[in-house]
Amino acid sequence: MKDLFFDSLFIWLEEYIIWGIFITDTNFKVIFWNKWLEVNTGIKKEKIIGQNIFETLPEIKRFENYFQQVLQGSSVIISQKIHKYFIPIEIKDEEYKYMQQTVQMFPFLEGNVVKGVITMIEDVTDRVKREENYKKQIRSLKILNDIQKSIFTLNKEELIDKLFEGAIKISNAPFVYLFLLEEDNFLLKRSTKNVLDCSKDLENPSCILKKVVKERRTIYIPFTKETDIKCISPLANSVLAIPILGKEKIFGVLVLEALERRAFREEDILNLETITMQAGIIFENIELLESLKESETRYRVLAEQSLTGVSLIQDNKFIYTNSRFVEVLGYPPRLEDLNDFIKYVHEEDKNRFMERYQQILESTFDYIIDEIKIRKINNEIAYLEISMVSVLYKGKKSILMSILDITYRKKLEEELKLLSITDALTGLYNRRGFMTLAEHTFSIANRLNKKIFIMFIDLDHMKEINDKLGHQMGDQALIDLANILRETFRQNDLIARVGGDEFVVLGIIGEENHKEKIIKRILEKVEEFNSKGLRPYKISLSVGTAIYDPAEPISLEDLIQKADELMYEEKRSKKEVKES
Repeated sequence: MKDLFFDSLFIWLEEYIIWGIFITDTNFKVIFWNKWLEVNTGIKKEKIIGQNIFETLPEIKRFENYFQQVLQGSSVIISQKIHKYFIPIEIKDEEYKYMQQTVQMFPFLEGNVVKGVITMIEDVTDRVKREENYKKQIRSLKILNDIQKSIFTLNKEELIDKLFEGAIKISNAPFVYLFLLEEDNFLLKRSTKNVLDCSKDLENPSCILKKVVKERRTIYIPFTKETDIKCISPLANSVLAIPILGKEKIFGVLVLEALERRAFREEDILNLETITMQAGIIFENIELLESLKESETRYRVLAEQSLTGVSLIQDNKFIYTNSRFVEVLGYPPRLEDLNDFIKYVHEEDKNRFMERYQQILESTFDYIIDEIKIRKINNEIAYLEISMVSVLYKGKKSILMSILDITYRKKLEEELKLLSITDALTGLYNRRGFMTLAEHTFSIANRLNKKIFIMFIDLDHMKEINDKLGHQMGDQALIDLANILRETFRQNDLIARVGGDEFVVLGIIGEENHKEKIIKRILEKVEEFNSKGLRPYKISLSVGTAIYDPAEPISLEDLIQKADELMYEEKRSKKEVKES
């Protein structure tokens, strides 16, 4: 029965599992090579069984030390974050030439004797691409946020410049054109390429500008040769045209063209539509302010319809506030002078707000845009984008102030940022968060000439806990260790979970002998936890600690590798003591 079970298991591993698996003996000769590897590497098992893996695949030679560690009884995870691939397997992908891989290596045991190494290769290309796309989304959000801040201006030519520059930054398109529509005529205001005379093309009924204006919507053509629509550049193979819309009219059209087919991503199109929509609102505001000089009544009607809170301040008193301004603040019972507004500004932002206000009063700047935090009348915290500009009202200097509630956007930014750098299980930093913040700590240490300790920690017997008590208990052990680390280290030390059962801590220290104190402290915390008997397992750690001295600089990756090796040395020592 036992032989039948193992025969079935090997058939499953060989034929059906969706990971690459091979087994080598203690002399590194291949004794098992599954079908996944045959299909993806092109190497048949008949050609590789019995061969030395390092001779058949020389590129694996650089991982020989990991094979040696496993033969000593350790398990190893080789993350894609450090090594992109274990075996170079070419794939048909626009972004990656080689399959991105995460590798796990385990001892091949016969009883308690290590007979070889089991190596499992997982294709993580799709996951890596998702992570890269996620990072791109965060970068795009930041770019969009910066553009949205810069685009607010009451100068029409400056608005055109900012919209044009923002479109280039988001799209990276080689051909970008900004047309304004005036009296049914298209006027080219900005372009990345010289357009000698496109007037005839603009009169063509198939011109994309005419189609956009007629349909009042964005038009994206992934491959222009498949349509009869005329582009601006004859070289273009894909084109995107976005109307600059107001409530009642079209102010213009933003046209982007590229040499490649399907050049514009859905995310970029959405961001471009966002800034053109905002530009359309600002074009309306510019016209609104121009009309203010002619008719205050007309201005009041439009201001009341605005989604932005608008107010007019003169001699530190509110002359006018629209309904949205009062709504954003939570309907305060009194709003007569500037102090009535300031008492809702959060304490940490009051000085900055008054400084900005004075800069407008003293004409240091023509206009100002900033973000402040407020506490509404119901004590709810909100974030506002605030803009101020100096205007004349009845011949006297006044300040036109508008506020926009950006609380949702700020929360979304924080959530995206937190998700990208946090380990979901333990709440500690993940590898990405650790590497990002560790570089910053390195620069501080170098600047202040301070030493850094880095501690690589492995939770012992993780596989045994999972096998005997279940993965839920395994997860709890990881959470318990995370809590021990939080209690042990200082608040400004970096603590991260960088692998399945691997943690790393980094911090600035005064003297190198602090290392022993740190190790003693963490072992005492572990002993304290175990003595309580709250769990059906005991926490046991293997620790490797390395010190960085600015006088003898090395890279962060080398420092991590050094601590990692010291940790594995301790793990081997424990195993040798146990076996003896």
